[in-house]
Amino acid sequence: MILYFVQSILLGGVLALIAKQSRGFNTYQLLLAAVWTAAVIVIRFKYGVDQVTFYSNDQETQVFLVNRFIKYGLSFSPNIAISDRYLVVIPVRMLNLFGIDPLLAFKFLQAISLSFIYKLCSDFLTREGITVKLWHAIFFAGPLFIFLSTIGLRDLEIALFATYFFIGRSTSLKLFSLLATGLLRPHLALALIFGWIIANYLQKFQPKRIYLVIIGLVVGAFAVGGYGYSAGSFLKYRTGLLTPRVFEQVVWWRFFSNLVGLQFLTFTDLVVKMSTSQLIALRLFFVDIFAIPLLFVFTLFATSSKLSVMRIQVFVSFAFFLGLVAQTNFNSSRQNLPFLSAMGVLGLAGVLKSRNTKNKVRLPTDQGVESNS
Repeated sequence: MILYFVQSILLGGVLALIAKQSRGFNTYQLLLAAVWTAAVIVIRFKYGVDQVTFYSNDQETQVFLVNRFIKYGLSFSPNIAISDRYLVVIPVRMLNLFGIDPLLAFKFLQAISLSFIYKLCSDFLTREGITVKLWHAIFFAGPLFIFLSTIGLRDLEIALFATYFFIGRSTSLKLFSLLATGLLRPHLALALIFGWIIANYLQKFQPKRIYLVIIGLVVGAFAVGGYGYSAGSFLKYRTGLLTPRVFEQVVWWRFFSNLVGLQFLTFTDLVVKMSTSQLIALRLFFVDIFAIPLLFVFTLFATSSKLSVMRIQVFVSFAFFLGLVAQTNFNSSRQNLPFLSAMGVLGLAGVLKSRNTKNKVRLPTDQGVESNS
């Protein structure tokens, strides 16, 4: 326990160094370092070695994959690289060579990813002429993200790559992010590609009646995602080609429930272990689960050429992804995490730029950046 405590403090110090800027420390990143350090120590103290099953037994799988990598070494098979999660396992193994506990190393990579998600989204808002404030982080790096940074999973790494693909500036880094997403969650990479194709079509042809177009694209993307799941299952397991449920009421309830963070209501007690009251109470704490999708949908039909196309790209990718996962019993806010930061920052930019534009009309002498709306 003492060694784990010391390692946690040292890694927390590294997170604090990342918060260092030319004019001091970034408040959010510094708070993240402090909260993360305290949380991982408390979890270890409370649960001991059983912390691998706290919240998600996928942590146990992550540690198992590290141990298997240590035993069998590197394989150059693409299938093994994906199934054994090399993209996160190899960095953890490198930290482990310096004596860092493997599960703690996974948590550290999660926290590093969250710190960069915050920086990526903050830079995006700054480019849009918005002065970033601490409360803005609720919409792209909020309570759910901070909680998951203390759990030894891979979700925040995936979220970082997906967010960069949506709002990043470098083409080469976007391609790398897409490849990295494919290595960690292949079907998510397909969703990103599908949304990118649609966005490029919209930029070239700029169809009229965009409201009807968006509705048609979302329904179509959801259906294509469902058939994509069927095709993927056929190719992977060589079973009969299943007819996906894409126009049944239950799967569309799952789609809409994801927009308010209530997808657990569409599953039975065999899938959902916690009570409904407990899950609703958790959402009052993890407000980003429902606040982000609602804000995003509210701004989806805003008429700002660049941001509008980006929003449509994100939403179409999201609909495609939901079309896939709605065919299974594995649909949660944690799975949606790769879309939440992009949704939140685009929704926030839409609201704040609209407000800034109204203020400029009322007070012509105010300082600000002219909106593209």
